[in-house]
Amino acid sequence: MFSSFLTSIGISRDPPPPPPPPVAEKKAPEKKSSSSATMNVAQNVEFIKSGIIDLTIHKAENLEKCDLFGKGDPYVVVSINGQKVHKTAVKHSTQQPMFNETKQFLVADVTKSRMVLAVFDEDKFGADTYLGQIEINLVRLKNTFFEFKAIPLSKQEKGTAKGNLFISLSFRAMTIIPVTPKPPINQ
Repeated sequence: MFSSFLTSIGISRDPPPPPPPPVAEKKAPEKKSSSSATMNVAQNVEFIKSGIIDLTIHKAENLEKCDLFGKGDPYVVVSINGQKVHKTAVKHSTQQPMFNETKQFLVADVTKSRMVLAVFDEDKFGADTYLGQIEINLVRLKNTFFEFKAIPLSKQEKGTAKGNLFISLSFRAMTIIPVTPKPPINQ
């Protein structure tokens, strides 16, 4: 179903065509006649780097204890480019939560994207407590896969975060090709 959706909006899982081979010597430009309006279609198509992220949030370990009585109630919020795209279930009374949640995300332009996984402690009274986060620059993930990796949490503001988040991540690059290519330029 997801594949048919991607196809319906013009997304192909095929990699972009390879670049043309380099030209060995520079030739003088040829004069083209006005009747030759044929042009290489690849020159008229704009390719946009996009991809699908498969993310599994396995667990967290050694999270900071924030509650006065008992243990924390942690959860993870996933954001891409500042937009919240997923929130895990809250795991009650634990500093070692097991999430085991897998999600897929479509990223339209990987060259301008970053993913943040922020860990919070749910509070029944007042605002939830920020415990730390990990940040993934998606530009560096070209066709990357890693499984069950422990990443230490860090904090945006002063202070250090305590704990690790265990995730698996894969990224598959795709190409979005516009349905209507640009018309050839008449010379």
